[in-house]
Amino acid sequence: MKVADAIKQMSKLPLQRIVDSFTKDFPKPDEDQARAIILRNVEDLTDPERITTVLRFDGPFSEQIRQTCMLEAFVNRPDWSASEQDIVESLRQLEQSVLDAAAVEDSLRYEDPQHVEILRDVLVAALEDDHISVAELKLLHALRDSLGLSEGVLRIVLAQLEHFPQPGNILNTPSQCREVLNKLQRGGIVFHCNKADGSPYVIPEEIRASVMNALGLELGLHAWELLLDALTVSQLKLVLTKKKLPTSGTKPELTSRVISSGLRPSRVLGVLSSRELYKLCSSLPGVSVGGTKAQRIQRIIGYFANLITKEVSDEASPGERYYKYLPELARRDRENLLANQIITKDIDIERGFEAATRFLFESRLGVELMEMSGSEHPDGCVRMGGRRRTSGDVLMWDNKSTESAYSFPPSHLRQFKRYIRDATDPVECFLVVVAKPDDSAMERVWQLAAQCDTNVAVIAAEDLGWVAEEWWSRNPDGRFDLEVLNMTGILSRPILEQRMKLFL
Repeated sequence: MKVADAIKQMSKLPLQRIVDSFTKDFPKPDEDQARAIILRNVEDLTDPERITTVLRFDGPFSEQIRQTCMLEAFVNRPDWSASEQDIVESLRQLEQSVLDAAAVEDSLRYEDPQHVEILRDVLVAALEDDHISVAELKLLHALRDSLGLSEGVLRIVLAQLEHFPQPGNILNTPSQCREVLNKLQRGGIVFHCNKADGSPYVIPEEIRASVMNALGLELGLHAWELLLDALTVSQLKLVLTKKKLPTSGTKPELTSRVISSGLRPSRVLGVLSSRELYKLCSSLPGVSVGGTKAQRIQRIIGYFANLITKEVSDEASPGERYYKYLPELARRDRENLLANQIITKDIDIERGFEAATRFLFESRLGVELMEMSGSEHPDGCVRMGGRRRTSGDVLMWDNKSTESAYSFPPSHLRQFKRYIRDATDPVECFLVVVAKPDDSAMERVWQLAAQCDTNVAVIAAEDLGWVAEEWWSRNPDGRFDLEVLNMTGILSRPILEQRMKLFL
């Protein structure tokens, strides 16, 4: 979720917190004023240097741990979004997993004992006053890295010293977690979308890379799992051998062991040969194979870091799985679609895009799809109905996925004209669902509308999905009014906003 989308789902108080995070020059604004202020200042709000400064914690070490673990909980959530309860539970599970590992007598048996003892001695000295400054923390992390130890090892040692996540190895309480959430809101890092379903807390897309840098992370957990899944069993065993870890078990077991080892993705890939990295690059859509070994490693990590991950239930139908990735299907985002196993080959994109849109109309908008005979027909058709009409007029739509902005080529004009003229029912509106409309499409929009005496609209798939989710938050008990989509032109987000207000 981007900043512009998040702030639409926030009320006055959370909006005020974000405004205060980067400026104190404005009097207390109302909701619309606060949104306008944030949009005008997105560049300042998302500036990496500002975010680094906000996250540079100088206080009690237990509070540093709490903030870091909470941010990691966001990193490992689909779309970096979660309810307060989800975040609290994720944070406490992370803390408990460290305490459980520390309670195992030989939990660090595969680490160099001398290196662990050096880290332990330094931590004992640093914790004498329960205060680790920014400079001390930086030195600690440098020492950890130079000893070849992971953040996971550091946390286990802290727990063994009865200092994780706070003195006495006491888990953080929900109220302590809420304090951190409020602090991160006041810092303009976490946005509380309290008007959205579930009232989630979100770290917007524009801020995520800076958060990852501040945490010293290369990949979130899901992306890390996807990268390891792309390696062979022999490559995983080689990595584990270098780390002096067991190499027996299935591939999922090997993958889990690499993750548990705390090895960074760059170190794991560094074990591979240049030829193996070349082959891995060639298997990833859009990733260049040239360059040095270090450059290939960075490109591979960058590929997985930029993947979009979304929460999809194991019980979800194929249509719902496609719907979750509607914008990616529309813009033919092969990288994300393949990595998340939404498609297996390019030909699946069009089929998935069509299925996702049908699911949207039928399951999210709650309208009944009409059966269409033959093979020469649009991708979907619904009867307009509604409280404003009793006729048999219909709304038709067709999906057109493109990597670039949709310009409405002449061949589509001819195709859509056939669909409209061959329809058995009068076509009130013909909708073209695309990745992103180009302004040049308007010429043929008006041409088709004039020639067929019908409304013709072009809409971005992402905006259509936004309508499907937004309508029910505003009108949970009413049937969706298809008149929202019934106009000639490009249905941009501002126009859709106006039309939803008109027909609610």
